Amino acid sequence: MNEQYNSEISKHYAAYRPPIHSKILKQAISHCGDFEFQYGIDVGCGTGLSSKALSEFCTEILGVEPSSEMLSQADPNENISYIQTTGEHIPIEEHSSDIVTFAGSLSYAKSDALVTELIRVCRPDSIILAYDFKVQLSEFMSLLQVEITAKPSSYNHAENFEGYHEFEELKVYQGDLTLPMTSEQLAHVLFSSMKYYVALIGRFGEADAFSSVVKALGENFIHQVKVDTYYSVYKVKVT
Repeated sequence: MNEQYNSEISKHYAAYRPPIHSKILKQAISHCGDFEFQYGIDVGCGTGLSSKALSEFCTEILGVEPSSEMLSQADPNENISYIQTTGEHIPIEEHSSDIVTFAGSLSYAKSDALVTELIRVCRPDSIILAYDFKVQLSEFMSLLQVEITAKPSSYNHAENFEGYHEFEELKVYQGDLTLPMTSEQLAHVLFSSMKYYVALIGRFGEADAFSSVVKALGENFIHQVKVDTYYSVYKVKVT
């Protein structure tokens, strides 16, 4: 059942993602002084949406992702290549990367071994950028009459590299933005979360849960969705 859920969630994840990555990257990279990079690495790239957003600023990108289900949904792109691995084992030559990004993945990936690998693959003065966001969905779940029981979690949206002397901190930021979404787009966002997916099919049934949710949200309605945003920008110190 988990494999089935993962496959369905990956499809919704790829079907629509709000343009949050691009908005955050543009703001975060403005603190770097240079808006163009030759080679970038996107660690925990998922279905490649964060890599595609990063391609606005890079000539060539390597998307790194441990999940085969996520990578199977990644769209081919002429300047993006993907590989199934972790940030602790990036199969490229030393001092090859100009920027490394973590889009909602650093809370899972952070380790001393990861930092060691980043120092190996990055050129001196390369940029390390960790960013994340939290789409505020509780009001829409209430509208759908679906209750979600909050569970304790160690996940940290604001995870960064504080305390690692290998990196120079350029900017740490927390803010918010608002995005308009159609009911279908919002439903894709809801169904791309395991927690919400399970609750929604429990409420509407597995056969036609998605179409039922779109109808319940209002088929011709535009929703204003609030998003909490976080990013931390670092420069690799010259040794």
